[in-house]
Amino acid sequence: MILASEPTMQIQSLHPAFAAEVTGLDLAAPLDAPTIEVLHDAFLEHAVLLFRGQRLSPAAQSRFAEALAAIEAPLLDRRSMLLPPALRVVAGIPEGEAPPGAAWHADHTHEAEPSLACIAHAPAAEASGIAFADQRAALALLPAPLRRRVEELRAEHAHQGHLAEHPVVRSHPVTGEGALFVNPAFTRRILNLPAGESSRLLAALFAAATAPAVTWRHAWQPGDLILWDNRAVLHTGAPADALQRVRIEGDRPLGLGALEMPWVVAG
Repeated sequence: MILASEPTMQIQSLHPAFAAEVTGLDLAAPLDAPTIEVLHDAFLEHAVLLFRGQRLSPAAQSRFAEALAAIEAPLLDRRSMLLPPALRVVAGIPEGEAPPGAAWHADHTHEAEPSLACIAHAPAAEASGIAFADQRAALALLPAPLRRRVEELRAEHAHQGHLAEHPVVRSHPVTGEGALFVNPAFTRRILNLPAGESSRLLAALFAAATAPAVTWRHAWQPGDLILWDNRAVLHTGAPADALQRVRIEGDRPLGLGALEMPWVVAG
């Protein structure tokens, strides 16, 4: 069993704002609670974690997701006046759920409870590349007047007959950090704005959300596994049959004003 205190596990940043590579772990082996807690803290801080050289069955990948969900659920229960979500681990993504082409998106924002996190694994053949964009950094780079304005707005997301409304800026339920929560694939309009104004504002937000300064690109290699926080990043990349994918579901977005105070997890 791998212990969190062992010097073999290292976490190294891949981008100034987010994303990190974790080395020294075999995720197919049993991981003890301290190790999972360290990984969860790194997940919250970096939003995207890369593990190379992994060989996981879908069942082992689901067990890893379930261990992370077991830490998340009680933390989400801290939100004032809200019931904890019933977190579910879903293996595989049926055809048609992802947007066509390589549009930037966060998974399932057209649902009332978008995916909380995703784990994608390339066990053998090389898959096409993937890119991520940190929406916490994107929000921080907005001019202050625009940032204050969008914090009060909500947007409509739609895909294949599914429709949901979410805050344009969401509060991370564990850290309290703000992040942009619109994306070119699913966000259709800003509510309560004229169509032209909505389109112009969304164009500006999409540009900020996917600016080079907040993006990190990865070329898949056999054995790569990537875990990302769907609440904090967008991603893009054509779907690849070679990827084993597992989602953690069950997180309802809230605006920055929805919490009395942010809850911060100590590292």
